[in-house]
Amino acid sequence: MRGRTDRDSLADGRWTVGRTLLAPGIAGVVALACVLIGAPTAGAATITVGSPLTGSFSQASYTEAVTEINTALAEPDTHTASPVSGTVIGWRVEEAAGGPFFLTVVTPESNSRYVATALSAGETPTGSATQTFTSDLPIKAGQTIGVDNSNVGDKLGYVTAPGSAAIEFAPPLTIGSPATGESASGYEIGFNAVVQPLPTVTGVKPHSGSKGRKVTIKGTNFDGTTAVKFGTKKAKKFKVISDTKITAVAPAHHAGVVHVTVYNPGKSAPSKGSKFKFKKSA
Repeated sequence: MRGRTDRDSLADGRWTVGRTLLAPGIAGVVALACVLIGAPTAGAATITVGSPLTGSFSQASYTEAVTEINTALAEPDTHTASPVSGTVIGWRVEEAAGGPFFLTVVTPESNSRYVATALSAGETPTGSATQTFTSDLPIKAGQTIGVDNSNVGDKLGYVTAPGSAAIEFAPPLTIGSPATGESASGYEIGFNAVVQPLPTVTGVKPHSGSKGRKVTIKGTNFDGTTAVKFGTKKAKKFKVISDTKITAVAPAHHAGVVHVTVYNPGKSAPSKGSKFKFKKSA
């Protein structure tokens, strides 16, 4: 298998990552507790996609630039794909060196064929401990994540993990160009992403008013809200009461019906319950 295993490495129990052989068993057994280390936070309702970064990771050196994707994880209660649509607000790497590294959002088209849809800015680790980076990448339910290295000699963490599996693409995936990768089982790549689910607006009370009117907004995933808009105009001010309730002050706006939109930084979709009617222009 290109970039992962060959007859010799299979025979003596070694794995390859980016064509570099890894000694067997040095990473130990993966711990089954899901511990979040240095998680980026935009509110309480975030979801981690990828490795929980538990266990004892070891470094593997790359001999080419590739995209790595974890396709199965041995640990319970983990996600290889996002269960929700939202925004990747941050990502982490373990035992990384060199770079820059990139996080990519990927759509599986089959078991081995994937296409990239979004790419983060490049990030250069400053140490081998868990590194946390911020991002702002849209992700849909069912999409997964990959990590790209840039140069020969870059390093990234791995852990031996029966029940886990990964797939590799060489050269790295490019946005909009489907490619077929090569899979291998028995280990896990040390990276993950933090997804902030999209907010939803289910109700607005009162349903009408003018500039300065205090409005109560009901919905979901309001923790981490960064803005509230009435049509195209930002609310004069807003306050997050809970993950399901916001109060906001209506801005100046022309007369008519608009949708109230909540951002976290992804935005809520228009709905029957998100309508607000401005009674007069201001």
